[in-house]
Amino acid sequence: MTDEFSHLFPPSRLVAALGSEERIRRIRADRWINYPRAEQALAKLEELLLFPQRARMPNLLIVGASGMGKTMIVEKFARDHPSHFDTVTGRMQMPVIVVQMVPGPDEARFYKRLLATIGAPEPPRATLSVLESLTLRLLSEIRPGLLIIDEVHSLQAGTVREQTRFLNMLRFLGNELRVPLVCVGTQQARNALRTDDQLVRRFEAFALPPWQNDQDFAGLIGSLQRTLPLRRPSEIADATLKRLVEVTGGITAAVFSLMGGLAIAAIESGEERITLGAVADKRNVLALLGEPV
Repeated sequence: MTDEFSHLFPPSRLVAALGSEERIRRIRADRWINYPRAEQALAKLEELLLFPQRARMPNLLIVGASGMGKTMIVEKFARDHPSHFDTVTGRMQMPVIVVQMVPGPDEARFYKRLLATIGAPEPPRATLSVLESLTLRLLSEIRPGLLIIDEVHSLQAGTVREQTRFLNMLRFLGNELRVPLVCVGTQQARNALRTDDQLVRRFEAFALPPWQNDQDFAGLIGSLQRTLPLRRPSEIADATLKRLVEVTGGITAAVFSLMGGLAIAAIESGEERITLGAVADKRNVLALLGEPV
């Protein structure tokens, strides 16, 4: 039966043979879709991971609007470089550590978040200096190749003085561990880093701009529709691509959400494909995307 679904990637053909409820559940789950800009970002991260230790390590800022897939990229990279137990040293090795920025430039809370990320218990009634020493010691043992800090734009929730102290801490961590730092966030993250001249000079910015109606976007939609377990080939024409960019603003999360919603509607209706009419119907598209808050 799966031979009938040649319009899908092989793994999706197996899913297309399942019942409606299971297919809808799979559509609603997160999925990774390769596209050129994401592959370039992953290549940048790989380059940093393999970079030899030196006094001043290079750093990277991945910047883009909310919903452009920044977190999905770093999570994909972390999955590709999982933690493992080193039988020689008898220690757990974490090549990539991904920690989410705390809601504001609070050094103590950040150290606690970092300790929790690496699975270390928080010392009771610990001072900032104790947290700093413990974190440095444990990270030195784990020997990460990359420290990724997501949602760095939360820095701007603090005062200028608080931001400066926090950025000094990040610079200190990078210097002490001799590990590249990767900061991930919106344009506000870039603005925050610019308040520290010494730190910002060590960062290369990598932008994830909104999609345009071009060949790359056509490739993204082509790959995406081949993962959606619909039993008939969808109708994706130039007008469809233009419409998708217009209604989603070129935001990756909105594109995925709309295509997923259209696929679910196609399963529920028995159409089993995304049609030109479904994308062209303004009320239908707005209902699937939802009203903005």
